[in-house]
Amino acid sequence: MTKASKKYHEFKAIELKLTEESISPHTIYIKEHSVREHTPDKPSGRTLFIINVPPYADENGLSNAFLEAGAVQCVQFCIKPNATVMEPVKKFLSETVNPTFRIAYLVFKKVAYLDKALKLTKLKPMYSVIQEVKIGLDKWIEQHNNSIQLPKTLKESIEVFMKSYDEEIKKAEEKEKQLEQEDDEGWVTVTKRGKVQSFARTEKVESKIMAKEEKNKKRKELKNFYTFQIRESKMKHIVALRQKFEEDKRKIAQIKQSRRFKPF
Repeated sequence: MTKASKKYHEFKAIELKLTEESISPHTIYIKEHSVREHTPDKPSGRTLFIINVPPYADENGLSNAFLEAGAVQCVQFCIKPNATVMEPVKKFLSETVNPTFRIAYLVFKKVAYLDKALKLTKLKPMYSVIQEVKIGLDKWIEQHNNSIQLPKTLKESIEVFMKSYDEEIKKAEEKEKQLEQEDDEGWVTVTKRGKVQSFARTEKVESKIMAKEEKNKKRKELKNFYTFQIRESKMKHIVALRQKFEEDKRKIAQIKQSRRFKPF
């Protein structure tokens, strides 16, 4: 037996029905959720790991399906297995999730209920009648109607969300300020806000910044690339040579005057 086949044999296949009248049940695979480090939301000995969960299955449906095993505390759905506790990110607009097959973590209230669930050979239907759960066109219409909000209600919810967000930002800033203060031994904790510090814009600093920007600007310019640039550079060179020639003539005249012999 290969390693891959052993891994699949750990799961137990069991049929999941939407209602008692469902003709074609769906097969899910269950086993005990066993990892090295258990999290508080998935306690050891009480968590059932379920894969191949259909999109129409919800928390109430799975709880009803495993009702013979015992009372269910909570059901967590996700796309991929996660062993760590994810910090909830507060968002005003909920992300649209495409209907797809998922995995679920079903947490029972007692350890004995998990043992009973693993011994089940048949699950109860998720719902007694089809009217209890909406699927297809009725479900899409209900989701669309629930997504529409009145302008007044939307404005109030935005104000509440922004108020809580501002309070969290204010608390985070106050916490950082406390960390930046010196402790009893003189140590200061460096925070994200303290990494980039401002500097005094004196005249010396500004001149350095301007010189650096001018240097970068000259480096990016194309010199002697166009015909008019070559012509202008030649004219400037000729003018500079003439100025240099006149300056040299004045220097020579001054040197001759300073070398005159005057005995008295």
